[in-house]
Amino acid sequence: MNSDTIWENIGKKLAGESNSTDETTVHDWINSTDENKKVFDRLQQIWQYNPQSIKPNSGIYNKFQHRKNQFGKRKIVSPFVFYALRISAVLFFLVSTALIFKTLKSSVSGEVVYQEISVTKGSRSNFNLPDGTKVWLANNSKIKYPSKFSGKTRELEIEGEAYFEVTHNEKMPFIVNIGENRIKVLGTTFSVTAYPDDNTVRADLVKGKIQFDISNGAGSYNSYLLKPSYSLVLDKTSGKLYESRVPDGFYDYWEKGIYEFRNETLENLAFKIDRIFNTQIVFVDEEVKTKRFSGTISIDDNIFTFIEAVKSTSVEPIEYHYEKNKLYIKYKN
Repeated sequence: MNSDTIWENIGKKLAGESNSTDETTVHDWINSTDENKKVFDRLQQIWQYNPQSIKPNSGIYNKFQHRKNQFGKRKIVSPFVFYALRISAVLFFLVSTALIFKTLKSSVSGEVVYQEISVTKGSRSNFNLPDGTKVWLANNSKIKYPSKFSGKTRELEIEGEAYFEVTHNEKMPFIVNIGENRIKVLGTTFSVTAYPDDNTVRADLVKGKIQFDISNGAGSYNSYLLKPSYSLVLDKTSGKLYESRVPDGFYDYWEKGIYEFRNETLENLAFKIDRIFNTQIVFVDEEVKTKRFSGTISIDDNIFTFIEAVKSTSVEPIEYHYEKNKLYIKYKN
């Protein structure tokens, strides 16, 4: 059974919505290892905690008020939002105990053994490569690298979004392959965003120096050097490059798991929401897509906290309903 299925069944059991088949699946999983039993017991303790007993000066209450007030209005915290807070607590426990949905695979090509780490939507991971390079892998991303770097270069492949603190080794350049293109570094701190279904590839350089090599289709590359504190974006459709300053909130996103957005449409935010919370936003009314919002998204939050804040600040009343990892949004009738 894959991890998505077991966690979905656990969620149903916690919410009291599981059927006999779900119950059997969860029961078998709990009893398969002592660690699973401890994890489930802790999740159950979190879930059964009475949210109405949360004191106004408690840490979780203050955190929620801070997150909610960033969208500009104060409202009484409803039982529904307390329900969302319970979900946040469960998600925070999963992340803090490293129970993110991460898979590690090994494959052999010739004499080289490769490792592949995949992180599903709604999760994050950080780890070290064989040379000591630190990697933060964002949601819905994967990386493939050799179990031991050898030869003249340190090469790996990535799909999605990652942040690197590269161990300096002038004699063995560090190369990140992103499809037909690549990034070459010696020792630096940078991030790359290269989701296969996105129209752009992005590199953000914090310090050091990187070379962005863009394939010209003839087996060679056109190379561009990037300066510290600058970003380089490749439009995969037109082939054009755009340079800009590293965006505000860059460090908060990678170090604290907080994404800051300013005057962005809900349509643009929908892509980020899908990857962070594993929830697809469906616009029942197309006009809702164009509504613009400013604020922050935290990976410690959940989709309900976010949409309740959006709802409370929307000039035109909106309503929504959630069904099977899809959030349907429309104007209120």
